[in-house]
Amino acid sequence: MLRTFGGRLSRLSRSLRLGPISSEPQLQLRNLATATKDTRVGVIGCGQVGNAICHNLTRKGYNVVAACDTDASKLDAIPSSIERLGTPADVVKASEVIFTCLPKPPNVRAVAEGPDGILGSLSKGQVWIDHSTTEFEQTEIYMEEVKKLGGHMLESPITGGLEALQKGQMIALVGGDKAVVDAVQPLFDASYSKTFYVGDTVGAAMVIKVMSNSLCCVHVIAMGEALMMGKRANIDLRTFWEGIRLSVGNSYVWETAAPVIFNGGSYDPGFSLSLQNKDLQLGYDMARKFKVPMEMHHMALGVYRRAEYQYGEEAGCYIPPKGLEDALNESLQIPGFEKWGYNIVIEEGSLNIRHEGIQQE
Repeated sequence: MLRTFGGRLSRLSRSLRLGPISSEPQLQLRNLATATKDTRVGVIGCGQVGNAICHNLTRKGYNVVAACDTDASKLDAIPSSIERLGTPADVVKASEVIFTCLPKPPNVRAVAEGPDGILGSLSKGQVWIDHSTTEFEQTEIYMEEVKKLGGHMLESPITGGLEALQKGQMIALVGGDKAVVDAVQPLFDASYSKTFYVGDTVGAAMVIKVMSNSLCCVHVIAMGEALMMGKRANIDLRTFWEGIRLSVGNSYVWETAAPVIFNGGSYDPGFSLSLQNKDLQLGYDMARKFKVPMEMHHMALGVYRRAEYQYGEEAGCYIPPKGLEDALNESLQIPGFEKWGYNIVIEEGSLNIRHEGIQQE
């Protein structure tokens, strides 16, 4: 259950838009020190992303001093050297750089606002890095409030998958002041294989992340249909998968989601249907705001909503093909992928997959 740490701030009266951060004197940036292993880091939200960040940073020798989560049980999994605190305000007071890793826009509001929230305790020179995939209008409001306090905020949704995050192979999409990004770059380098700077336009990173997830969902649906075609055409699914890998139909999703389907069981790459549908809804809202007809996106949202109603909101986000399996009474599971895993390699600006653990036929 979502717990708020305090009441809401009054909303800014200006109309929101996707645009550059307003200019202001750069005096406070002159004293912005580059992060080192002595920089005090706090983490708010210790689910899968926050947990991985805590471990990645401490493993590389960085000074993660404090963390909090509304679900205290999640704090059991982070390194024992990190102090467990009660509120976001407590974490802010203990830290110089604060990471927030939260599942949905209401969770971001809950930790940002009120006397026990981030904005009630943030002071001059502190840096807030928000890894949450959330509403960019919300981020725009918070960036303005942080500036008034003399602090700095970066929006930084991440992409690549949980397994990649745990290995430090995900990509961080980062928007905000370039000088601030440069100052905290060592912290990004400790957790991610690449930091992709999108500029100082508020919301650009979020639009890229949400549209990336939209494409992923469309690919998952198409992948399930293609695999079922192969199955009913009596083609060995391992052969079918490898044949597509060598064709123009190959994709990151084909490379990494099909093996999850082959394994069966959870259909879960570490991301729930509830979170995937949140991202699809964000995309729907963006399409309405910018007046872009997105039939494929809307189709994907419908398929994923149906899957959530059928299998539950905590089901894995690769489960839509199971609806086809159940409807046709056909299984897409095959042997040989029980120990499968992958690594991400960036080559010529593109993600490439290196498989491991696939049993040879």
